[in-house]
Amino acid sequence: MILADGLILSTDGRTKLYLIEPDPSGFKPIATAEVLGEGGTGSGNDPMASRVGGSTQNWAPMALADGKLLIRDQKQMKCLAVR
Repeated sequence: MILADGLILSTDGRTKLYLIEPDPSGFKPIATAEVLGEGGTGSGNDPMASRVGGSTQNWAPMALADGKLLIRDQKQMKCLAVR
């Protein structure tokens, strides 16, 4: 998760990115986007992916600089404009 301008950028650990308003009373998503494709473990060509739960797991920390968000999963990295 990243806190930026009083809002939280977070993923669901798989395919979705959320923009969340921090609120102690509960989860308050402002926006959501599917930014990483569903890869799964399908073909069996990636033995590591099958051991860790699929090729779309995005456990790596996100990075935010100058309105650009870097996000990655087990197979790809994307740079998103989040201004």
